[in-house]
Amino acid sequence: MKNIIKIGTRKSKLALIQTDIVKDKIKKAFPEIEVEIVKIDTKGDQILDKSLTSFGGKGVFTAELEAELLSGAVDIAVHSAKDMPMDFPEGLGIGAVLDRADVRDTFVTTTGKKLEELEPGSIVGTSSLRRELLIKEINPYVTIKLLRGNVQTRLSKLRDGQYDGIILAAAGIERLGYEKEEGLHYQYLDPDVFLPAAGQGILAVESRVEDAEMAEILAAIHSEKAECLLMAERAFLKTIGGSCNAPAAALCREENGEFSMRAMYVKDGIHSRKTYMTVNIEDAIAEKDADSKPIAGTAVAAAVSVEEAVKTDKEITEKDTARKSKVEIAAELGISVAHEVNKGMVYLVGAGPGDEDLMTRKGLKLLREADVVVYDNLASSSLLNEVRDDAELIYAGKRSSNHHLKQYETNELLVKLALEGKNVVRLKGGDPYIFGRGGEEGQELREAGVDFEVVPGISSSYSVPAYCGIPVTHRDFASSFHVITGHEGNHKNGVSVLNYETLAKEEGTLIFLMGLKNLPNIVASLIENGKDPATPVGVLQEGTTARQRVATGTLADIVEVVKREGIKTPAITVVGDVVSLRQVLDWYGHKPLSGKSVLVTGTTSMVDRLSPILKEEGAEAISFSLIRTERMKLPELDVALKEIDKYNWIVFTSANGVECFFEEMQEIRKDIRDLAHVRFAVIGDGTKKALEEHGIFCDFIPTAYSSKGMAEAMVPHIGKDESVLLLRAEEANRVLPDALEEAGISHTCISLYHTVTDERKADELNRLIKMADYVTFASSSAVRAFVSMVDNLDEVKGKYISIGPVTTKTAQENGLSIAKTAVVYTARGMVETMIQDAVEEGQK
Repeated sequence: MKNIIKIGTRKSKLALIQTDIVKDKIKKAFPEIEVEIVKIDTKGDQILDKSLTSFGGKGVFTAELEAELLSGAVDIAVHSAKDMPMDFPEGLGIGAVLDRADVRDTFVTTTGKKLEELEPGSIVGTSSLRRELLIKEINPYVTIKLLRGNVQTRLSKLRDGQYDGIILAAAGIERLGYEKEEGLHYQYLDPDVFLPAAGQGILAVESRVEDAEMAEILAAIHSEKAECLLMAERAFLKTIGGSCNAPAAALCREENGEFSMRAMYVKDGIHSRKTYMTVNIEDAIAEKDADSKPIAGTAVAAAVSVEEAVKTDKEITEKDTARKSKVEIAAELGISVAHEVNKGMVYLVGAGPGDEDLMTRKGLKLLREADVVVYDNLASSSLLNEVRDDAELIYAGKRSSNHHLKQYETNELLVKLALEGKNVVRLKGGDPYIFGRGGEEGQELREAGVDFEVVPGISSSYSVPAYCGIPVTHRDFASSFHVITGHEGNHKNGVSVLNYETLAKEEGTLIFLMGLKNLPNIVASLIENGKDPATPVGVLQEGTTARQRVATGTLADIVEVVKREGIKTPAITVVGDVVSLRQVLDWYGHKPLSGKSVLVTGTTSMVDRLSPILKEEGAEAISFSLIRTERMKLPELDVALKEIDKYNWIVFTSANGVECFFEEMQEIRKDIRDLAHVRFAVIGDGTKKALEEHGIFCDFIPTAYSSKGMAEAMVPHIGKDESVLLLRAEEANRVLPDALEEAGISHTCISLYHTVTDERKADELNRLIKMADYVTFASSSAVRAFVSMVDNLDEVKGKYISIGPVTTKTAQENGLSIAKTAVVYTARGMVETMIQDAVEEGQK
């Protein structure tokens, strides 16, 4: 048995009091042991002007203590359990936990006002995001201000009038003896409403795992009940992937033979999810004795195992089998609670009929925020360009009988992804609840306990006819319209449940979706039930896209007309007198590039310049970036910015370079006025405009938008005593730096970014190449990405259009035959080239 025990602790008054609590318990159990307290400085105590999350989280209170433990300088360290990080250094773990003190938070004021009574704009102090969110739930009108320092410092700031109120842990207040401090008023907050941090109110003793003597001593002061509560709460944190400073809260209790647990998790920092669960301890122990599997509700995909949840506390969980079972049951409860609050949300989003611009604003917002997008073939591929760079893309498309995923597989996939904690957008063509099987997916999600929302989309039932010059209602022709499925599911046993007798008598417009294959039967059934064979009919293929085609006729001849015109799926059928208005109201498809589908493959900045111009000229621009830029953090740029006075020129070769440069300027807080002496040269209109958006107008732009053009036009006019800062892509050619070198001009060449291939889009790309009329390349990187992602270049239907000779050369080197190269190396130049090609094609 040890004669002397050294306890490591922080130097704050509260930390010393908490250490004395542990010391007194050891002395009471082992009077003969001498206990020495070793005070240790921690990073968290030294940096008081920043939030904890900005420089390492609450682990900054433990790192120095753990270093002393590992070195053997101290035998144990005392912590507030809520401040302990989730993972311990190898060789360390929790040796003991003490009975839980008051778990509540308290709102402290000098006025006696309650939190909910504070006036709008009142200042409340806290350093915790968890507390901030809970404060806002009680009083959304107060202002939150960062509060750091020890308890005495925080109370001093309150008394000085810097805050109208502050939040502190009740356990700390009571340990310090401040609960009856004159001039202070305490509002103890209900822990079921203002949920505490995991481990709040519990003191934990950290020790070396292999120190058997210390383990024997700590066993005498250890609380088995507090251990179970702490293990449940830490298992919760570990399972959500959180830490002691995560925007999460958890409170486990043991009462009346049950563990109960309330928890909150704010995964995105904005939206709070809460839950409450219980487990009967005896029943759970009996179940574990009968079956070694975890209790119901914990076997979820990607679960943190109970073993993982308690492994850092091995030395206190193997004392005896019964207690180990109890700890495991508590940990399992924490895991189950974590899965409940960490479930993802599924959004059933309607993508509209095909034109990407017909997507709703809400749908677009969710698409940009999603972790995973599960999309249909009927949704515009351009919408995939809106997703996050790290979002997962999963194709579950359908076209007639050619299904990529069966419906039940899609349902299972949505449930699985949500249970993994991912927010999922299920992107469906048209509206998810109009023959989109969205209702079935919603039922499956509800049955699995997964929350979902529906975002309606513009339905093809009325939008496609509108694009084809057919109003589905008209005062002179139809006062109603009826949307009908064109093919009925197999569960109907081949017997139609549609009442064609009733449909044939309707005066309104009949709209059959997805019914091209069944068109002969639809027509025959309507005529057989009394519909006039002379009734106008329109069959509309792929409306609102470049492939939009229309075949019109009557019930008597429409089947033959469709066959003659070669109409294909997806198509809808419109039956009614409103079809006769098509010639009068036809408006879509009369521009130079109408009917042309253009696959735009560049970076998002290039796509954002090229696609709008294509749309103005009538083309369907498929915005589909195959490459994206990733900013490079190189020390050379920091050095150049510090020495900016020595440069006379800054040269940008792309808009991406401009954005990367100014992002760096902001990050290092470099004042734009420091660039007052510098002249700027750029290549291309896009780069020029990007620079102008930052308030700088370039001094030089070559007429030929290329590195060669810049070298020929600019280099001869730069003085020998001038210096150039050349900022560009990592993959850029050597033309410009070589020209500067040859001319003897001092220059620094720095790569600001590099391009990476977006492999996620390979599946969709291999579908798009079979229908696009043009494929555009605005850089050599886009060419290389395209060639690497296409499975079979022979399947490419369209013509290749290049922005300039350098890109054309790269394309040819990679086996692509460029149909036309833009004369003017800009987005507008590429569009003019395609218009010229379309005109020439029309003249053949």
